[in-house]
Amino acid sequence: MTYVLDTSALMRLFLDEPGADQVQSVLEGKEAVFLPFMTLMELRYVLPRRFSLDRVMEIIEILRATQAGVVESDPDWGVTAAEVKTRGGLSLADAWIAALALIRNATLLHCDPEFDTVPGLRATKLAPQ
Repeated sequence: MTYVLDTSALMRLFLDEPGADQVQSVLEGKEAVFLPFMTLMELRYVLPRRFSLDRVMEIIEILRATQAGVVESDPDWGVTAAEVKTRGGLSLADAWIAALALIRNATLLHCDPEFDTVPGLRATKLAPQ
């Protein structure tokens, strides 16, 4: 199985909230794991609300050191993200994240009910807090 990690899943990990162990297991597992550039961007503006800038940069480096591959934008992904966004119900960042899971035929690990509306998206939703 291949995974794409949403920001919400990583927040559970770094805030040690319910589901953190599941996210950790995916990051340490043998399956392919992708981190969309949008996930890292969101972490860079959400985490400073909870942690110092130094700790945020340390977290980003920890993620980059895992076996997860950071995926930067490309034109095909952008087209798919626009199609997902056109359907409505998702933020721009979430449209990019869902689109990566769709084009990579991956399972999205997340906590957001908004992803439930994306046709064809394989997802594992972490338990509510």
